[in-house]
Amino acid sequence: MIKKLLLSLLLIGFNYSFSQDNYLDFDGSNDYVNVANSGNILANSTAITLSCKVYPKLNSTGFPNFDGFAGYRNETNFDFYLIQLSSTEVEARFRNSSGTAYSINYNGLVLNQWNHFFLVYDGSTLKLYSGTNQVGNVAAAGSVPASNASTFKIGLIPYQAYNWYHNGYIDETSLWNKALSATEISAIMSNNGEIANPQSETNLKVYYKFNQGVPYGNNTGLTTLNDEMNLANGTLTNFNLTGSSSNWGSATLSNQSFNNTLFSVYPNPTSSKLNIKSQSEITSLRIVDLSGRIILQKDINATLEVNEDVSQLNDGIYFAIINQTQKIKFIKQ
Repeated sequence: MIKKLLLSLLLIGFNYSFSQDNYLDFDGSNDYVNVANSGNILANSTAITLSCKVYPKLNSTGFPNFDGFAGYRNETNFDFYLIQLSSTEVEARFRNSSGTAYSINYNGLVLNQWNHFFLVYDGSTLKLYSGTNQVGNVAAAGSVPASNASTFKIGLIPYQAYNWYHNGYIDETSLWNKALSATEISAIMSNNGEIANPQSETNLKVYYKFNQGVPYGNNTGLTTLNDEMNLANGTLTNFNLTGSSSNWGSATLSNQSFNNTLFSVYPNPTSSKLNIKSQSEITSLRIVDLSGRIILQKDINATLEVNEDVSQLNDGIYFAIINQTQKIKFIKQ
């Protein structure tokens, strides 16, 4: 009885912790978030960082079929943005107050799964990280202007007569007036991409966790994207805010996902080996604990069965996440 009670309490706690693992679902047509009065929050800075977690769906065929993730762009004295140029290519750019632009092109974007980017400028180098991996850098110089006419946008990067809207999901977006180090980026990524204690970060200017709304429910009127720093809330523009797209969404590990008929795990509970069988090919595996912390993450050569050693895990409840989306609960004892 005591074990059952503890298990029930753990599951309640788990469901609560993941009930707000939300994001915004952008339709690629006209949805975007505008952050009014954000033009000068990085004014005069010589070190800045943009972080953005994106789930792109657009199979881009090239110009002008681009996809805007987040950032500033005025083409004059300040650009600091991330855009998708093709199905695999990302452009990251910093333009200084003198109008000189520095760009990085990264050919490692993965469609239909989460990509977490950090664009970092430290006063002498512009760097791009995909997760904890530095995937590009270029020598750069200059500062952010004292006055910038553009505003920070999420899900839209404008260019001349074009508006490049995002098709997919966006989560965990932040701006800093410092250059995040590789160690700081690693700490964020080890915390499932979230900033652990935002209020203690003196150089964190704005931080959007996207943990609002009823996933794909009726969110009419919920048009404010909350800034955890209470400096500059965003405004949702042109979202339907009801239905299965153009709305608040969620990566919630729901009870329906726990009992997935496409996959099976055994033995369950297990003390050593966890065997996973599938009706379709398995290409990736993550194991997370009740707090959402990633314990194991690996790519797998396509197979219908995986045998994973979990003997080193502490006793408790875990979730196997297969191919990024399918989840099955198991118990280590």
